[in-house]
Amino acid sequence: MVGKTPSIALEDLRRYWGEVIFARPPRLKPGKYDLVIAQEPTIRSGLPAYLMAKQAGAPFFCEVHANYFEHMTVSQRMLAYWILRRADLVRAVNSTIEKQLRRMGFRNVLRIPAIYIKPELFKRLKAQKERRPLVLFVGRLSKEKGLDLLLESFRLIADRMPEATLCIVGRGEMKEWVRGMLSSLGLERRVQVLNWVPQHELVRLYNDAAVLVCTSLYEGGPRVVFEAAACGTPAVSTRVGIVPEVFRDGVEVLFVERRAEEVAAAVIELLRDADLRERLGEAARMRTLSLFSWDEAVRRYAMAYLEALADLRGPRRRA
Repeated sequence: MVGKTPSIALEDLRRYWGEVIFARPPRLKPGKYDLVIAQEPTIRSGLPAYLMAKQAGAPFFCEVHANYFEHMTVSQRMLAYWILRRADLVRAVNSTIEKQLRRMGFRNVLRIPAIYIKPELFKRLKAQKERRPLVLFVGRLSKEKGLDLLLESFRLIADRMPEATLCIVGRGEMKEWVRGMLSSLGLERRVQVLNWVPQHELVRLYNDAAVLVCTSLYEGGPRVVFEAAACGTPAVSTRVGIVPEVFRDGVEVLFVERRAEEVAAAVIELLRDADLRERLGEAARMRTLSLFSWDEAVRRYAMAYLEALADLRGPRRRA
């Protein structure tokens, strides 16, 4: 498996696949492999993974974790297309990405969500009536996360609800920009910015928060919406990633357009109505655990790849 960071399910995948080596370019390990997987069709992951597969004479699978093609440069799109054309299988993590890939002419596309939730870790510890008016954002501090919309929305929330606070958890290239914007908006005392935190601390934050906000431009998941849901925390979210495929507006989530006034209004509605938060949070929790509990979600992913490999080898070699 070639990419920027190991899959969170890597250890469990070894139960199904045997030895699994994660390689971060340029630290690649040429050798004999049964399969080479690229986490993205990019020059940093997809290209070296393809070359490794060629050297090993192994099948090459490429994963697409976000519908980012329209946000790529022309040269990046051309390279992504070149890499994907050479993949024996392309994994799409949601149906939007799958449809986009099929419109691009790819037929060897398999949709496998990349959401894996450990119910023994991500669980509800507090009822909504026990929670303070804390708005939570968790994610990489990068352009696609819509941080400008997040901060402008919270400025409106802060004006209308003096007791409301925001906690931003994450790191990335826009961290200093975030701090500068908080200063210019006069929000430094209302907003806490944290780096990545240990999982047990993240669970505590999910349970302290009244609402999670997702303002992303594009996503594959995002996983944090479902981690929060497993903790009984409802989300206000743009219609990105797999969220609108799984959750219904007004039932498990509140969906919003990319307008600060609309995001702020939805968050304020939840902050002021603990019963509504309780209802949405519990519905989202039950839906998340029914679809994405860790053991079953990892098993589906692992077995889908084993079945795809068996199909590539054909009935004679499979026997």
